Amino acid sequence: MKKNRLILLILIMILFFGGFFIILNQIQLNLKTNENAQSEEEQKELNHPIFIETMKSVGYPGSSFVIEKKLANGSNYQQMIVSYLSEGLTIYGLLTIPLSRKPEKGFPAIVFIHGYIPPRQYSTTGNYPTYQARLARAGFITFKPDLRGHGDSEGSPVSAHYSEKYVVDTLYAISYLKGHEDVNPERIGYWGHSNGGEIGLRVVVISPDIKAASFWAGVVGSYEDMWVTYNEQIPFLYNRYNPLIVQYGLPGTNPDFWEKADPYFYLSDITAPIELQHGTADKSVPVVLSQRLKEELENNNIAVAYYEYPGDNHNISKNVNLAFKRSIEFYRKHL
Repeated sequence: MKKNRLILLILIMILFFGGFFIILNQIQLNLKTNENAQSEEEQKELNHPIFIETMKSVGYPGSSFVIEKKLANGSNYQQMIVSYLSEGLTIYGLLTIPLSRKPEKGFPAIVFIHGYIPPRQYSTTGNYPTYQARLARAGFITFKPDLRGHGDSEGSPVSAHYSEKYVVDTLYAISYLKGHEDVNPERIGYWGHSNGGEIGLRVVVISPDIKAASFWAGVVGSYEDMWVTYNEQIPFLYNRYNPLIVQYGLPGTNPDFWEKADPYFYLSDITAPIELQHGTADKSVPVVLSQRLKEELENNNIAVAYYEYPGDNHNISKNVNLAFKRSIEFYRKHL
């Protein structure tokens, strides 16, 4: 009887301690899993895709454009719809090539980035056609990509203010443009209007491939400028419910995060001269943003040409001929 009780006691102890060690092991496993998850989250924040350094560390390889459709020639240039890949997405765009004799090392080229247009209303050939044509007639190869989610381009549209995706599309476009047989890869310029200016400011701090950049009525303030200091003039820029703001707060409350994403903290990395053009009566993007960028570029010893147009609007409509004359002269000088 005593022997049976002893055996039973031993079995109970084995079950007790066995269960204890199983529970302890599970607790340790859960702690390790939580630590790994936390570590992955911390690592993601350290290398957030919107950070300038993160975008610099990623490659944007290009290949050859795919010719999708040849269009009727312009006055002195051929034009065609082509496509390329950006993060596996097929992105379409309008490519123009001068009909004149190709220079020995190729034509200078300009990547042309459109401003905000409701994606469903956007058209490859219907938006900015006269703008792009002016640069094409001046002897530059131009390429206007339809950023993801626009026209027939794959992917979903995003907000240029809270996402790096349009910058990524542009960096891939530059790589493809550099590889074109008619392009001089050492003479690549950038032209951007409105949101295209915001995208362009990030591009020029990331890519040394851009040798000259012109921003018209650009959304080119710092995050602090756009979301706090001048936000009453541009309230559409600040969306308190955007996931990034919900998660990380505003620049004033979380500067460590936003300074890594703000090109203003990387202006010294710019290697290209910059041209800024802006109408003082712009009701979409206040001229003060271009004024602020001009000041900061000068503080960082970056060459900048600055032009204001009193009483003119977001498209610089009253002075568009003069504005294009200045931009073409700017590109001819620096490309």
